[in-house]
Amino acid sequence: MINLDEEKTAFENISCTSLQDKMTILNLLGMLGLSYDKAQQKVANLSGGERVRLSLAKVLLADANLLILDEPTNFLDMAAIEALETFLKEYEGSVLLVSHDQQFVETSVHSQWEIVQACLVKKS
Repeated sequence: MINLDEEKTAFENISCTSLQDKMTILNLLGMLGLSYDKAQQKVANLSGGERVRLSLAKVLLADANLLILDEPTNFLDMAAIEALETFLKEYEGSVLLVSHDQQFVETSVHSQWEIVQACLVKKS
């Protein structure tokens, strides 16, 4: 999991490492199920599930051209999964995604690769 500063608010945890504007940050937090009020709370006061969502938002809003996501839909409700799908479809960088959620994978990525008998094979 991403390091979160428990003394900072959820919003501050993202804004200190992202070049995105306030509205973009708050919109993504909202899409992932963290309200404006939750964004203003210290991380120490967030539940475990809310921290997972905050960590995911921090990764997605980082200024990176490669995202590595391992089972990113774990602990997310359907609305948050749909928000993540939308974000990944629009993401301009590369994504290395590991997931057992085949429906999520098929709706989120442009090409799929599988490991078959110790070989990396492009899925058709």
